[in-house]
Amino acid sequence: MMSLSACDSGASAVKAPKAGERASLESGSPTETADGGWGEGVRRADPRDAPVKLVAGKPYWAANRTRTAEENAERSFQSNGKTFDAKSTDDYVAKVHAFVSDPPKGAETLKRANGDLLIYDPKGNVFAVVSREGAPRTMFKPDEGAAYWDEQKTREARRASAAKRREQAEG
Repeated sequence: MMSLSACDSGASAVKAPKAGERASLESGSPTETADGGWGEGVRRADPRDAPVKLVAGKPYWAANRTRTAEENAERSFQSNGKTFDAKSTDDYVAKVHAFVSDPPKGAETLKRANGDLLIYDPKGNVFAVVSREGAPRTMFKPDEGAAYWDEQKTREARRASAAKRREQAEG
């Protein structure tokens, strides 16, 4: 039995702030209390609305519903940085940006319906996902190697097929 592990980065990670945008609090929006906590029954502001620094004109990293871009980059660095000999989070992010902006010759790609680009380099056994805005979501070396990439292709084919059936049913 094969086990898979990775960041799916599905619908919860689609909304990415645009360069120069800032999170804003509207009337009735959640606010942080003086002690750094959040009011009773009040949720934290959506991290996807926070401003994101840029690397070569592209977003530093992708935010999601629960973590900012910087938090996600740090988390990915902690999990995968050593594999790529990264000395720091910024070093890891630079390596990921270099990989996704210019994948090695022979790398395979697959585009998700949400615009994410999946990249797999079979020679180096490197898998990465980058948003349509150019924000990395992950980069790692799958334990399962090419079998992991095959599973990603199968999963995306199933999603596309299901979407097409729904579209036809709604006619």
